[in-house]
Amino acid sequence: MVVAGSLAATAVGITAMSVPFVAPALRRVCIPYVPATPRQIDHVLRVIKRCETPGPLVDLGSGDGRVVLQCAQQGIQGTGLELNRPLVIYSKLKSRKMGLSHLTTFKRYDIFKADMLPFQSAVIFGAESMMDELVPKLDEMREGSNLICCRFPLPPNGTRWKLLHTEGEGIDTVWLYKKCPYVVDNSQ
Repeated sequence: MVVAGSLAATAVGITAMSVPFVAPALRRVCIPYVPATPRQIDHVLRVIKRCETPGPLVDLGSGDGRVVLQCAQQGIQGTGLELNRPLVIYSKLKSRKMGLSHLTTFKRYDIFKADMLPFQSAVIFGAESMMDELVPKLDEMREGSNLICCRFPLPPNGTRWKLLHTEGEGIDTVWLYKKCPYVVDNSQ
């Protein structure tokens, strides 16, 4: 009975701990948590330096907060939006530990419901399948805003986002866009 009870308690504990990580897969648009590599972060920081006004910045699907935290170390104010509650808590704790909480905010929030107007730049480590659906949300940003796409670019045409620069290659590629007052064709 003791062994059976221990096994049952362990199974319940493992299930309870995995729910926040599995639940996003049940949503209409599934964006799995895959931590950014050091090379990807380096490319993001290089691209941000090309932005005339990088902040305030929003990381859409901020995961463990590493993009926002690295940007904060460069003096850029940032907000991380993430659905996974344990990752939001982790990000807040890490921000305090690093002494960056005055430059960072982390919220449990659906990126498709976020108000994009307060932000000058947005960073997205998205899935290829969601980039088309994300464009209307990104179009809520002001003209001249910056968009940094990691792993997958925006659709090549029919958006108001002009491709300015590409950094890296393969899965570590980062694309820098600027919002224009007109529709652009980035298919070249």
